[in-house]
Amino acid sequence: MRLSEEEVKALETYRFSSEAADVSSSMLLAWLLNDDGQLAKYVAHVHAEMGAANDAVAASMLVKRLSFLAPMALYAMSVWNKRLVLDPERIWLDTDGEGEMWMPRFRLASPEAEMCGIERSRWREQAVRDVFAGLFAPLIARLRRLTRVSPLVLWENVAIYVYWVYERWLEDESLAPVADRLRDDFYFLVYDADGRLFGQKDNPLRRFWKGASGMQRTTCCLYVKTNGGTCCQTCPIRARQRQTG
Repeated sequence: MRLSEEEVKALETYRFSSEAADVSSSMLLAWLLNDDGQLAKYVAHVHAEMGAANDAVAASMLVKRLSFLAPMALYAMSVWNKRLVLDPERIWLDTDGEGEMWMPRFRLASPEAEMCGIERSRWREQAVRDVFAGLFAPLIARLRRLTRVSPLVLWENVAIYVYWVYERWLEDESLAPVADRLRDDFYFLVYDADGRLFGQKDNPLRRFWKGASGMQRTTCCLYVKTNGGTCCQTCPIRARQRQTG
């Protein structure tokens, strides 16, 4: 079924777009997942836009921006009990280059979602597999080969955003009617989900989770190595600096 106007509006928080825009650069996500040449060209574009020190830094910034796809899909899953149709052949990355430091929007051709119509635990596994094993795992693997960036950095870029949005959703009073489902889904993502749902041997969300006491990163996202970039509040470099005085 197609997304309603209200649902489209809600997903705009995560840079979802249902309408074509006058853009300077658009890229079909499938091209990045299946064509090393196209991916190298896009990494070079991010490198130039963000003044990255090298392609590994650009790769990290690319995954940080694309991480918006995860909460978009998880919001639909946990709040609406719907699974977004995330076919990379239908997901366009649009950038306008105005007013922001390279922040793409996600334009889905004919945005659709499927209601949970079967036993939810199996349905949830498929929803998680679609976004993580289907989109992020192949992208991260290609970026590792192309730029030599550590996949740990890239997976933590995704993980830290998932932790953050679930924390915010659970604090949102308007979502109180689905709070139990939000908690259950988050517990599943961090503790119970098999690594294969992420296209990995081990669950990367479990690897980086440090509990509700905080979201201190294990790896540096490398934003500090972009033009004008600084250490993030959760950066391990900043933490070490505080410890040493």
